[in-house]
Amino acid sequence: MEKKASDIQKERIKELEDKANLLLGKCDVLTLASINEKGYPRICALSKLKAEDFKDIYFVTSKRSHLNGKATHFENNPRASVCYTLEGDSVTLIGDVEFIEDKAFQLQLWNEADRKFFPKGIDDPKFRLLKFHTIEATFWIEGKFRTCKYK
Repeated sequence: MEKKASDIQKERIKELEDKANLLLGKCDVLTLASINEKGYPRICALSKLKAEDFKDIYFVTSKRSHLNGKATHFENNPRASVCYTLEGDSVTLIGDVEFIEDKAFQLQLWNEADRKFFPKGIDDPKFRLLKFHTIEATFWIEGKFRTCKYK
């Protein structure tokens, strides 16, 4: 029996998503864009803390600046973009950032190497755990291009 076009499309998307997840596993540093107080994008390179897949990615940042730091940006506007790339392949994500306040989860993700930035660990007043949730992904992997929407 011949496959339906919709089934072929689903298989192609699944293949790209799987490759995007493999690529993410190889990338330790990603770019995260916030919207600053003047409405312009501000891009930073950040170490990836945790990611089960490209749909939910965790980062740690600091609430050092009350005026123009990314924590302040996300307090004012949760819209964000993440990008990662390696050897000509790339994934660009659009989504929202939320602050994770759950202390047990923060402790679970805590990296002792971050103590140099946050001497009091997760109880440091400047410590912020961010969760980026993808609503749209654009894949450029092995010469294949596709944009997919997620909820």
